Amino acid sequence: MAEKKTRSLSNQLVRLVILPLLLLVILVSGLQVQLYFQSTNQLREQYLNQQVDQLIPLLSKALYDADEDSINLLGDTLYQNPRVTHLMISDQFARVYLRTRISPVDHNTLSPPPLIISRPLSHTNSDGQRLLMGNITIHFTDNNFSVFLTPENLSIITLNLLKLLLPLVALFIFLQRKVNRPIRSLIDGLKETRPDHFKPQMVKDHSPSEIHELVMACNTLQENNHLHHIRQKEVNDKLMERNQEVAEGRESARLLSNMLQSSQKRYRALFHRSVDPLLIVEPYRLGEEEIYRIIDANYSAIDLLKQPLDTLTKQNFEDIFGLRPLEHGSYPLPENILAQPGETRHRHIELHFNMVLYDKHSLYYVTLKDVTDKIRAENLEKEASELMNFRQNQMAIAEMATTIAHEINQPLAAIQNYANAVIKLSKPSSTANQTSWQEQQKKVCFSLEQLNKQAQIASDIVKHARGELGRNDYPQGALELTQTVHNTIDLCQLRAEKLQVKINFYPLIDQAWVIANEVQIKQILINLINNALDVLEDMAHPSGQIILELYNQDSHYILEVKDNGTGISDIQRVFTNHYTTKKHGLGMGLAICRSLAEIHHGTLSVNNRTEGGAVFSLKLPAHEPEKPLLTTTTSVN
Repeated sequence: MAEKKTRSLSNQLVRLVILPLLLLVILVSGLQVQLYFQSTNQLREQYLNQQVDQLIPLLSKALYDADEDSINLLGDTLYQNPRVTHLMISDQFARVYLRTRISPVDHNTLSPPPLIISRPLSHTNSDGQRLLMGNITIHFTDNNFSVFLTPENLSIITLNLLKLLLPLVALFIFLQRKVNRPIRSLIDGLKETRPDHFKPQMVKDHSPSEIHELVMACNTLQENNHLHHIRQKEVNDKLMERNQEVAEGRESARLLSNMLQSSQKRYRALFHRSVDPLLIVEPYRLGEEEIYRIIDANYSAIDLLKQPLDTLTKQNFEDIFGLRPLEHGSYPLPENILAQPGETRHRHIELHFNMVLYDKHSLYYVTLKDVTDKIRAENLEKEASELMNFRQNQMAIAEMATTIAHEINQPLAAIQNYANAVIKLSKPSSTANQTSWQEQQKKVCFSLEQLNKQAQIASDIVKHARGELGRNDYPQGALELTQTVHNTIDLCQLRAEKLQVKINFYPLIDQAWVIANEVQIKQILINLINNALDVLEDMAHPSGQIILELYNQDSHYILEVKDNGTGISDIQRVFTNHYTTKKHGLGMGLAICRSLAEIHHGTLSVNNRTEGGAVFSLKLPAHEPEKPLLTTTTSVN
């Protein structure tokens, strides 16, 4: 902090006494001169009025006689005064005499305002009548304050200053000799003294008594300071000895602290660099309740639990994991106990416990092992085994389907032949004239034509199924999705009409080319449409509807199948094997559909609609028809 600057006694005397008094004297002197100046102006104005009043009768007579020479003579007489800056004599009709003196304006000199004298000019004729002859206007101006700065005024100011300065100078000399010099000598002597050397200060006999008392007080204070310094030195010597002992103890403590810190750093490095998440739990009692508090966690545990260390170490182990630490052994956690908001991937965590005792206290080392990959591998192995069994069953079903197709094709062919014969026989002849019979025959023809069409579709399906079910490979080639969807809807339209369900297809693009097998894509679509029809049939929905939409997104084509049913309750398990909501279902349809989508390098996903129902999305890579295409054969595993 900067030392505050102090002023000497002489400086304060000049600033606080002499200068204010000088200013006061100057103000009083100025007031006296101002009063004198005002009285002088009044006298000057009276004198000028007297001069003008003496010339007014003469000017009035000259105006009455119209004597221009007399008027000019009298005007020049007044204008000879250098203080007259403007003189105008006028009759009742015009100016008779005008003189104006223009002097350079001095902006640095303050001039008093001009004195303006204006008098009417009147004359009494021989008949005793008083006639107004005209007017006279005179401006008198002083150029500066020379009148103000007269020797008399300056003498007044000088005498007043001398009356004040002489006593003040005498007072200043007295204080300088009797007070300032002794105090300055005392200050210089005190600056040279040291605490370990006592030297009394001396003062002259003719000094004031107050100075003597001040010097005696300073000597007493200096003597006490000297005695205190001697005692302080003795205490400092003892303190130095004690500090030396403390320094040696601190050095020993520092070495021990460094060793402890090094040990802690090694422990922290090993603890935090461990691959497995580790927690250290300490039990303590709060009243009758025993609490297991987390006191430390390594980086792997912090990353797994998604909590900072400060937050984690303030929590109870039982509140996070739902159990108390065990002395030894392991415990598998439920899947969702550590799930974070928005996290879709479920992790499988196992807790491994190890209790350590020290100084009659116990600590629990808890290792959190992520066994998600292990469990997933086991599940994949199980699914592969189930899929292998399914493929074996599918091969057996394929053989059986071939036999059934061969047997059912003959009745279908007979139906087609009989339908054609009925159509020919039912056509109206040229001799028939009855209108009702013709209308009835038209209805019969229309019904039989529809029967023929459905029989032909059934025959094509059976032939195609018999040709494909006996093979394990499905060749992929360029396939246009919009036409494939239309053909698939035709296959499912008959059942939809029976259930009074509308199937609508809204393609947002004209053509959608992909690399796929037509049979497998139809198998996926038929399965999705039939599942929607099953749901709407169980609901007995009065206005059931199935909507198919096809659009392009990020070099992929997405085909959505929507319904307005009840939706899917357990949507996480819908693609797992043997999961079904039907009474006689095998639970393999959607799992096979997803496998077929993955064979085509695509995906099959499902979501519930906010307005009710479910939506299945089939996503397939887009293909540009102009590029050369290599037809591939994909084996179904």
